[in-house]
Amino acid sequence: MRTEAQQRTARRPRRRKKKSSLSLYKLVVIVILLFGGLFISLKMYQLWKIHQDMEITVQQEKQLIEEHQKLQQEKQSLEDPDEISKRAREQFGLVKPGEIPYKR
Repeated sequence: MRTEAQQRTARRPRRRKKKSSLSLYKLVVIVILLFGGLFISLKMYQLWKIHQDMEITVQQEKQLIEEHQKLQQEKQSLEDPDEISKRAREQFGLVKPGEIPYKR
């Protein structure tokens, strides 16, 4: 005679595992994870690139502010008549009436 456990196993029909649907599920999950990873990587690269561009822009802004300040100072110095005559003498070799021109 058979034991109870043997009778239960004998009565149950064997079920076949659906490997194709399980592997298809795994494949879909892997594809989704890959595309998700690629998407996140692309967005992180774009964010890094924007950050780099922002740093370059900030540096350019600082340089332009410095240049603007220098130009403002030069403009103020050119409003002084003594500075204008000094520069005219240096650049163009101009002399006042009665002076002897000297060239280096």
